[in-house]
Amino acid sequence: MAGGGGGTEELNLVPYLDIMVNLIMFMVVVTAYLVQLKEAPIMAPSYGPGGGGSSGEQKPYLTVAITNNAIQVVGGGKAQGMEQTLGKDDYAGLAAQLRALKTAMPDMAESLVVTADNQVPYKDVVRVMDAARNDKAGSLFPNITLSVTVSK
Repeated sequence: MAGGGGGTEELNLVPYLDIMVNLIMFMVVVTAYLVQLKEAPIMAPSYGPGGGGSSGEQKPYLTVAITNNAIQVVGGGKAQGMEQTLGKDDYAGLAAQLRALKTAMPDMAESLVVTADNQVPYKDVVRVMDAARNDKAGSLFPNITLSVTVSK
């Protein structure tokens, strides 16, 4: 038989593999540029002692005390003697009370001290912080300092 070889021919995969490796490297490099990690705008609270600052400071400031039974807003500085008690889960009332106090005293400090009994669940502290930072009208107290009251 003329021209009919009995040999087997192999498929050359080397060019195909070269193209695939280059495509994979290209996709990895492009993906690295397209997918960028974004930062969430989170303002973490600071930790410090209760109170609103030095004893000579006369600027009004507020402390929000959380217990298992109630939320209490206490004034300091020029707001000394002001005290309001709210229900345990009255976060909307807390935001409204803080807005009213901030409107009544425009020179109020932008910081707020949140102090909680060590038996209070952390979710309640977070809800108070959320209510104290913002309400429907906008920003209230963007700087929050946490303090803990140790009960026995």
